[in-house]
Order: sequence, then C-alpha cells, then structure tokens
Amino acid sequence: MIRRCAGFTLVELLIAVVIVGILAAMAIANYGAMQKRAREASTKSNMHTFQLAAEDYGVRYSSVYATDASQVAALLPQSGSLFYNAFFKTTGSGEAWSDQGTWARPLTSGSTRSGIVAYGDSAAARYQIVSRGATADLSLILTSGQ
Repeated sequence: MIRRCAGFTLVELLIAVVIVGILAAMAIANYGAMQKRAREASTKSNMHTFQLAAEDYGVRYSSVYATDASQVAALLPQSGSLFYNAFFKTTGSGEAWSDQGTWARPLTSGSTRSGIVAYGDSAAARYQIVSRGATADLSLILTSGQ
C-alpha cells in the first residue's frame, strides 16, 4: 500500500511567500500615495472652511472683508482651535494658516511648509485663499463671493 503525505512542499511555500511579499510591497507604495492625497484633500477642506469664515466676516461687517487672517480665524469653530494643518497636526498662525500681507493675483502661499492655508486681501474689498500641498501650492484658489 502506498502512503501519500498531505501538505505543502517547500517550493510551494516559498512561492506563496514571494507572492505575498510582492503584494505587500505594492500595497505599501500605494498606501503612501493615498496618505498624500488624503492630506491634500483635507487641506482643500481647510481652505473651504477658511473661505466660509471669510464670507461670514463679510456678512457681519456689511460686505467688508477682513484685512488680516487672524480676524477670519477668530470666526472659525472654537476660535480656530480645531483648525489644524493636515500634514503636521498643528494649529494656529504660521502652523495651520497664515496672512499674506501683499496682494497678488494669483495669490501664492509664500510658505514652504505643507498644509498652510494662506489668506490675502485687497483693501478689505476682495480676498483670495490658497494653500500649500505636499510639494507645491495647490492649483485651487478660492476668491471672494461679492
């Protein structure tokens, strides 16, 4: 009578380990790219939140926009304490948002730090909001609605 042993051979196990290793390497590379895209999406959401606060300021002060980003940040939920940089999880001026003292069209963030939302105004009549992504300014620029 011939006995047959059940189980896997060493070659089969090695092939399975190699395949799992290849899949893991691909997943790790995709995970990093997904994190970068998620952080940039969160930064765009921060830009929109800052825009809503800027428009709220304009409504409160008879169509006059804030001349400084700190005036807008004061109108953020809990005075901006929950407004954080998506890349570094920091809050406050220079960490999550900044003020651009000079007006330019289009506005640039003027920062090398990722996740900063920059606010710039033109004599309280117009504003622009731009942000820094992972490596460069995002192509999205938000402007005043009035």
